Amino acid sequence: MTLLSLTFFIMVFLTTDPKLPLYVDLGRYDSSRVLFLLVPLMGVLLFFRTYRQYKHGIEGENQVAKTLSSSLNDDYCLINDVSLPDGKKGNIDHVVLGPTGIFAIETKNQKGKIECNGDVWNGVIGRNPSKQARENATRIYDAIASLEIFRLRKPWIQGVVVFANKNADLNIHNSIKVEVKRIDELANYILTKESRRLSSQEIESIGKEILQKHKQSSNIPS
Repeated sequence: MTLLSLTFFIMVFLTTDPKLPLYVDLGRYDSSRVLFLLVPLMGVLLFFRTYRQYKHGIEGENQVAKTLSSSLNDDYCLINDVSLPDGKKGNIDHVVLGPTGIFAIETKNQKGKIECNGDVWNGVIGRNPSKQARENATRIYDAIASLEIFRLRKPWIQGVVVFANKNADLNIHNSIKVEVKRIDELANYILTKESRRLSSQEIESIGKEILQKHKQSSNIPS
């Protein structure tokens, strides 16, 4: 979209100079040509900014996936970019299953001063990170709660917000039902989390259910 907007801008611009072969004489409406220049120019700025944010986010997710893959042992299962057939937009960046529990991880790749007090965030771009992490945890809960292993007890999914950018200056006063970690703290937090232990059979069952739901979601026409 950025390239299309830029191409349109250049084509319109080339019609403004009488010396160029694409020049178009609009007579008394010539001033309206400025509007035709502004529209694609705004498109260039908007779509390029969106592309940069998306690309930056993907880079952060890749960093987290690489860190977890190299830091967690074979007792843990890492599933990245999870989509679920629950009708809600957006994928869950990472889901970790292991002996220490189930973790739904929301990755942010922003730098600068970032503050969190309860559910109020300053310095972040986009949606509220802690609300996203809680929503992701709820989505995983809904996806696996019907499993036989949870017939007598309900699963607990820990929502986590992780900042992949090492230049993020975090000041976390409080976070409601969500853990906020730097990328270099994440693996150790998961490995040492005190919660109900999961057996290898339970981990395998939960992992298969999430992957099955992910597959169902991927097959749904957009």
